[in-house]
Amino acid sequence: MLELLFLLLPVAAAYGWFMGRNSVKHKELKGRANITRNLSSGLNFLLTDQEDKAIEQLLELLDIEAATIETYLALANLFRRKGDWDKAIRIHEKLHQLKLPKPQAQQIQFELAKDYFSAGLYDRAEKLLVNLVKSPVLAEAALKQLFSIFIATHEWHKAQQYSDAVDNTDSRSLRIAQANMQIEALKPQAQQTPDALLQLAEHYPAAIRPKYELAQWAISRQQPQLAKSALLYIAQHKPQWSADILPMLQQCELADDEWYQLLSQLANKQHNISAIVELARWLAEHGSATAAEQFLLDKLKQQPGIRLFQQLLQIRQQQSAPAADVLSSVEELVNAYLEKKSLYSCRNCGFKTRKHYWLCPSCQQWESVEPIRGIDGR
Repeated sequence: MLELLFLLLPVAAAYGWFMGRNSVKHKELKGRANITRNLSSGLNFLLTDQEDKAIEQLLELLDIEAATIETYLALANLFRRKGDWDKAIRIHEKLHQLKLPKPQAQQIQFELAKDYFSAGLYDRAEKLLVNLVKSPVLAEAALKQLFSIFIATHEWHKAQQYSDAVDNTDSRSLRIAQANMQIEALKPQAQQTPDALLQLAEHYPAAIRPKYELAQWAISRQQPQLAKSALLYIAQHKPQWSADILPMLQQCELADDEWYQLLSQLANKQHNISAIVELARWLAEHGSATAAEQFLLDKLKQQPGIRLFQQLLQIRQQQSAPAADVLSSVEELVNAYLEKKSLYSCRNCGFKTRKHYWLCPSCQQWESVEPIRGIDGR
């Protein structure tokens, strides 16, 4: 009898294992069926424009299945793009409560911060972003979002505490933003000294504003050599700014040959319109009107421009007294045309304006608004 009992024990164990496995499978299938049913119900609510009910239905699934995080992130981002920030916040806050791996949790935290920013809840967004500045993956994105908050609130001084974090990134745009925001922070306290501007110019060579502000300060204090050094740096590294810096350089006591060499380089190598116009004037004054006219005609063949044509009209009027009245009328029409044209455009978003902004009002990028190019350009 005992021998028979021992023979039956393995059979009983195998039967128990088999039934238990079937029970687990049954529970899994039942759970998946519930998830599918709830997901289908949530999608039906979305299709029938019952978004609030859809969100409630879909959020219930988070307590059952956290493997569909990407789906919820996509849904929340869709709501944010539509401007439904409260719905995006509800989804991201629910996801933020889950115990997830650190990279996934930080990504959700960053998305939630963007929701708060879009909704105007800057203090909440800032608290979340501060914790992400040291993240090896999200540091740069978190800093850019933080700077967007400081721009929106005009809290320029806060940017300086992240200067080390900015230096640890490879982002050129962050360095330019840091330099500009520090200059903005200096202005109200009237601390915009040459030492502070020189320090910013040396630390952030990609930014042109520190040198531009330094040149303006030096010209106002009658220090032409300091202004000249700063402006020549801009001319070399940012020749597209010639339209604004050439009038300033004229106040810096440049020798005739130095001025000619600078204009020649900008006109012939960089093909800058403003430099071509100034060089034509120099040729007319120090050479002959005929040489200036021929120079402009050659340049017009290479790169047609309204301002080059305007300068050609002025030189022709000086040469031909009988045709002066007719040419003067044409010049007035050209002037009227140019007065309506934009002087600056943003290289990032295409925003156009007659006034210069260090921060583009449209895309909120620093130093992206530059003198306009092309046939109407300078």
